[in-house]
Amino acid sequence: DDFVGAFTHELKTPMTSIIGYADMLRSHEMDPEDAFMAANFIYSEGKRLEAMSLKLMDLVVLDKNDFTLVRGYSRRIMGHVVAVVTPMLEKNGLTLSTGIEQQLILYEKDLLLTMLTNLIDNARKASEPGKIIFLSGKKQQNRYRITVRDQGIGIPEEDLKRITEAFFMVDKSRARAQHGAGLGLAISNRIAQLHGSELHFESKLGVGTTVWLDLPLYDGTRRKKEAPEA
Repeated sequence: DDFVGAFTHELKTPMTSIIGYADMLRSHEMDPEDAFMAANFIYSEGKRLEAMSLKLMDLVVLDKNDFTLVRGYSRRIMGHVVAVVTPMLEKNGLTLSTGIEQQLILYEKDLLLTMLTNLIDNARKASEPGKIIFLSGKKQQNRYRITVRDQGIGIPEEDLKRITEAFFMVDKSRARAQHGAGLGLAISNRIAQLHGSELHFESKLGVGTTVWLDLPLYDGTRRKKEAPEA
């Protein structure tokens, strides 16, 4: 049941993007380069969903912890995140502002994409049209810090320590209206732990919420459970 709920939850954001790009292809005259980019995105997201289903099975059902990390550039992976979430945010009248410092980092690609789209989707749910969501990445000592910040409704202090619990919802009526299941942050925190980190939250009611995590930097030496750049 947890796996079915998790997989259904994770389908929503990429499917919104796939439908958005497919609709562009069928309803607008596009130059060949833009049309190819849209079609390529649909293809790559379809392949990612195929891979993600197996990895979520390993993560949720089999409790796997030894996923292989690959090395890659931060702007490349974050650029993919931006492509996934942009149609969803535009549909809700929101703007994404990015500030990504280029670093060579270690990550599990499909799971990291899942986690970051989850965090931005949560920011979307908490934000009114016209607001800005901020996505940033920078070197922080010997780690790479990724931060998502919104200008949304905020989270009560007493709920902050519980928001990564499975099925916990801060605002149940609002979450259910947006088809939330209370699984996104639980899965995201598990993915952060696979990267040797955890999710950290700061929030103020009526002002917004900030969430961040620290990823390992690639230091030029080959480690166990590490593969070449994809």
